[in-house]
Amino acid sequence: MELTDRVIRILYVGGVGLIASDSFGRVHLLDDDLNVVRSSPRVPNGRPLYGLAVADGWVIGKDRMGAVLRWSLDTLDLVNRLDPATVCDPAKLIEGEEPSPVSSRGIGIWGGRVFVTSGYHVQMLVLDLETFEVIEIRDNMCGESPMEWASTDHSHRHAISDKNGNLRFGSFETMEFSDHVKLDDGNIHRVRYDARHDRFWCTQDFGEGETADIANGVVVVSMNGEKEAEALFARDDVEFVIFSPDYSKAYSGGFDSELHIFDNSSRELRIDRTISGFSHQLSDITVSPAGDVYVLCQDGEIVRLTGDGDFVRGLGFKRQAVWDIQQSLEDPAVLYCATDSGVAVAEVRQRASGPTLAVVEDHQTGHGFTRRIAPVDGGWVGITRDRQVFRMARGGERQWTRSLPGLPHTVAASPDRARVLIATNAGALELDAPTGAERTTLQVDGLPVWTGCYLPTGERVLATRNGVIAVFGEEADEPRWRLDQGEYPKRMWAQDGLLYVVGDGGLKEIEIGRGETRRWGDLLSNTAENATISDGVVCASSYGMQIAAYAYEGDEFLGFMEDLPDYPKALSIVRGSDGAPHLLAGCRTGLLSLYRMDKPAAEGTFAKLEDRWLPRRATRYSLSAASYSEQQ
Repeated sequence: MELTDRVIRILYVGGVGLIASDSFGRVHLLDDDLNVVRSSPRVPNGRPLYGLAVADGWVIGKDRMGAVLRWSLDTLDLVNRLDPATVCDPAKLIEGEEPSPVSSRGIGIWGGRVFVTSGYHVQMLVLDLETFEVIEIRDNMCGESPMEWASTDHSHRHAISDKNGNLRFGSFETMEFSDHVKLDDGNIHRVRYDARHDRFWCTQDFGEGETADIANGVVVVSMNGEKEAEALFARDDVEFVIFSPDYSKAYSGGFDSELHIFDNSSRELRIDRTISGFSHQLSDITVSPAGDVYVLCQDGEIVRLTGDGDFVRGLGFKRQAVWDIQQSLEDPAVLYCATDSGVAVAEVRQRASGPTLAVVEDHQTGHGFTRRIAPVDGGWVGITRDRQVFRMARGGERQWTRSLPGLPHTVAASPDRARVLIATNAGALELDAPTGAERTTLQVDGLPVWTGCYLPTGERVLATRNGVIAVFGEEADEPRWRLDQGEYPKRMWAQDGLLYVVGDGGLKEIEIGRGETRRWGDLLSNTAENATISDGVVCASSYGMQIAAYAYEGDEFLGFMEDLPDYPKALSIVRGSDGAPHLLAGCRTGLLSLYRMDKPAAEGTFAKLEDRWLPRRATRYSLSAASYSEQQ
């Protein structure tokens, strides 16, 4: 047997093996060598399981809409499911309120009871672990934010965290969590009790104060809630922290794709070793009683390491995703798709049913996944997760490749296609498009640059992780205009004389020299990932597995899809034979979904036309390690 759906969470259970939950609501048991031993039955309308816990012979899970499920640990048979829409206190709901999607991980288990935020985030369910009966529906102990993590590692000093950076101390015995400390401007995904030094370690997504959206990592908090120390090693979300069985080591990592191994023999926070080269961002970790470390990558790959971080084996998961879709310069019906394995070329063809996609080329680069792509004459320039940039012609001829100084985020081509601009954690790099030779480098306050683009004038625009937007003249090293809009970006482009930035806060329209003029993002439950503007309609996708449609004029809400099978990453507008716009969404799993946009707004605007999947392939990666002295 092999896993076919992307794993979301992993948890090693002593004497049993590795329990994994996936994107379609199933749980699996793997042995130490990452072989699948058994799997649970498929769940009707199964959704990603973000919460995962094991206690007293039961596996407890929570999916992205708030359903709570229970399986037998021995057989993985599904025994119970509590519906997120109806298991609630209706008296405390807003009229017409429905469950909200969220990737909440928090499940607390203590004294034979299960504590979990419901599908309505202001409410918390208290369940009997043995019978799964609902004992109480009460106000959420985290307020309006879902509980993100629950730590019951200490005998009586428990801790819970939320998605607004709050850490609370108390006890599930009394249900009182009155001691509070603010540690982050975003999620605290993990809270772990350090039994060696009698303290708690917490992760950060954004950081706080002066370093917010600049540097983040792990924060150590004393038993009375005082901040003791921090290690700001990350420039992106930190997803986990966990200890070795004897607490001599701590392991932490996240979206920077690096695993940091801390020497926890003393109270000083010291990274002893850093492991890099994973296939993707890191999303979860678990440690066996024997000290083996299992790391989950965002693409579903699972890597087994020794306690010191040496590679043992990988799952070899066959993955695929579509990260970016760009029209070719020569023909707007030819689409370049950035994928996990390289670049696919699709053609939009007209049939009796409407436009359809035909994949005509599928190139494997041999690098990490292709994160973004920019069309140039006769082909494209792409950037990869393993810090490479390459130019390729139609047909697959490689014209040049070069290494990058930092993790790349976006790539854009100048209006005359003579230059390409790459945004990286080490700043921006501008290259000569025909040869790949370096033309210049650009910095904005020495910060990671998360996206960049060109204006029609050829001027370069950069946006940093902490939301500074800077416009540079064609030959200038210093910006002629800057805007500190305070929200981190994901993508940026110029269209019809205006600048558009998508990311935290939704999609923003910016007039150079003036500032923000419009914004769209209502009902999006998480960071906006991508957007399109065409024919008077704005479409935006989010990390909440959602796609929304708005009117460009008047900002009227036109349509909404949120029960998508996986994360939509790439968006593009394609045309039917009559010129009517259709939305093409590229998703994880390699899914390309084509939607008509001709339904009345009252019916949601979108109508699915077709789905097409790109072939899945096993990932390629090679791990490397740097010691503490090599990092200095």
